Parts: sequence; C-alpha cells; structure tokens
Amino acid sequence: MRKTCKDCKARFEVDLDELDEGDYINCPECNLEYTLIADEGDLAKITLIESKKFEMDDEEEDLLLDDGEDYDSD
Repeated sequence: MRKTCKDCKARFEVDLDELDEGDYINCPECNLEYTLIADEGDLAKITLIESKKFEMDDEEEDLLLDDGEDYDSD
C-alpha cells in the first residue's frame, strides 16, 4: 500500500503483511504518526489515519504534577 503524508506530502510504502490493526506507522520524512484501522473488521479495507495527540496546557500540567499537597488516607 502506498500512502501520501498529509503533513509533508511525501509518498511511502506500507507493508500490510507485517502490520496488524491498531499498529502505528510513522512517515519516514516528517515522523507524523498514523494508525492502521480496518473498516468494520474487514481486513480487505485497511486505512491509515492520522493519530491524534492531545497536549495539555501549562495549567493542566501543573495540576497533575502538584506534589506539594498531602492527602490524608482515613
């Protein structure tokens, strides 16, 4: 299967024999990550979709990393 990267427009070959549904593959040029999915469980209809990465803003990250508080375990 040949894939054209949405980001850098590079074309690259994807060997579907070595991959399973849910596997990740990266564009060799810009390293954009794609996820391999099969339409409705049919491996004959395999698609690569751009993986989504969610980034937290600084305030959300600070809330998760706040080690200064002590919690009582009753």
